[in-house]
Amino acid sequence: MSDFWKSFLRFWWLVVAFTVMAGGFGFVKSYRSFRPKYTVTATFTISTQNSTTSIGGVSVYSFFYDSTTATQLADTFPYLLNSNLMQDAVCEKLGLSWIPATISATSVPGSNLFTVTAVGRDPQQTYDCLQAVLDCYPDVAKYVVGSTRFVMITPPEVPTAPSNKADYIRDAGKMAALGLGFGLVFVVLSALLRKTVRTAEDVETQMHMSCLGTLPRVTFKKSVPYEDRSILINNPKLSSSYPESLRLLQNTLINKTGGDTKVIIVTSTAPGEGKTTVAANITALLGDYGHKILLVDGDTRNPSVAPLLRADIEKTKAVFENDRYKIAELESPRIHFLDFKEDENGRKRRIGTDEMRRLIESVRGDYEYIIVDTPPCGLVSDTLFVSQAADAAIYVVMQDTVRVSRILSGVDNLLSADVPVLGCVLNGVQSGLSGYGYGYGGYGYGYKKYGKYGRYGYSDEKDKKRRGKAGKAGNEEG
Repeated sequence: MSDFWKSFLRFWWLVVAFTVMAGGFGFVKSYRSFRPKYTVTATFTISTQNSTTSIGGVSVYSFFYDSTTATQLADTFPYLLNSNLMQDAVCEKLGLSWIPATISATSVPGSNLFTVTAVGRDPQQTYDCLQAVLDCYPDVAKYVVGSTRFVMITPPEVPTAPSNKADYIRDAGKMAALGLGFGLVFVVLSALLRKTVRTAEDVETQMHMSCLGTLPRVTFKKSVPYEDRSILINNPKLSSSYPESLRLLQNTLINKTGGDTKVIIVTSTAPGEGKTTVAANITALLGDYGHKILLVDGDTRNPSVAPLLRADIEKTKAVFENDRYKIAELESPRIHFLDFKEDENGRKRRIGTDEMRRLIESVRGDYEYIIVDTPPCGLVSDTLFVSQAADAAIYVVMQDTVRVSRILSGVDNLLSADVPVLGCVLNGVQSGLSGYGYGYGGYGYGYKKYGKYGRYGYSDEKDKKRRGKAGKAGNEEG
């Protein structure tokens, strides 16, 4: 039920679309296919002729019926109506090659009371068909039951209104219910076939990796538009569960890394899984505990660490600086941050594998840990170039977002580059029937920002404007 509810929250619009489209189709189909029908009926009795001879030699004729005769008439009347002889006689009387109405008859058991009904699309033609049947019946019946006589009880009349009514709402409702059922079946199949990572146990069973920690989903009140929505450990607006989860993750990470494991890259499969936030928070937490930490924004295509930290690197005190990058000393959090400078086109300078390795080696001895935020390894190959200078990797997975097959493909890319994966961080975790862990406020996990990648590179001036606005916002906060 939890999987079904989550799939429903994701595809509810599709269920509504199926319902509306099916209902509309049913309404249009009912409207276009409706044809009025007119019904003409006649009720009468039938008596058969009986002949006797009087003493004077004069034949006397009388009409009568008894139970045997009534049964015989009831059995033969429908047969005679559908016989070729009756059909030919009616067509000849109408002057048509076919009968433009449907003729049926019913009888009262044990009596000679009959009701003949004609149903057709034209009221006058329907009446004429029934009258022709009544006129032709005696001539056709005399070959089977002998001479007959009608006693009309309810004569036929030309109908003035159709006997059927168009019920467009009912037909549309039926089709809408069918569309709703189809949409719900789609949701059920989506829940059954969706192979994603949902729990820490899934990390071990489906990915065959250890789960370093789980971070809960973070939400902010929409009623307070100007509150601090940065998902950083030093934000007092965060609930206590998030910092506690980060501290557990920090302890696990320290226990897993030895003295030689200093350079750790943080990556994910797809954009929006929270790798930048995880990297920044781990670095901030280690810095607050007295460790000398360097945070590197290795995602030169879409740098997001500085906007998340709300740091104006150009106005920050420099520990080291050259024409390609700058190491700045931040006060909150108490870390060093390495950011690459922009070239003459306003793009972050990119360096090759050998240059990145030399850069890391030059600062390795100055820090206890070097955390590198990299692009999603399931999207571009930049992570593999950066990983050549790394000692290990942390893989961030957003709960119930990316298929397991894609995650395993990204992990295989790291392993093919001989980068040990310390484990997985399950991000955006929530329990119960409360939906997915996508919606984060503020800079959050960068989901919307990565949504602007296009072909994952700079293509126009929009990136410059976005970076300029981010820098301006950081200045205003300062």
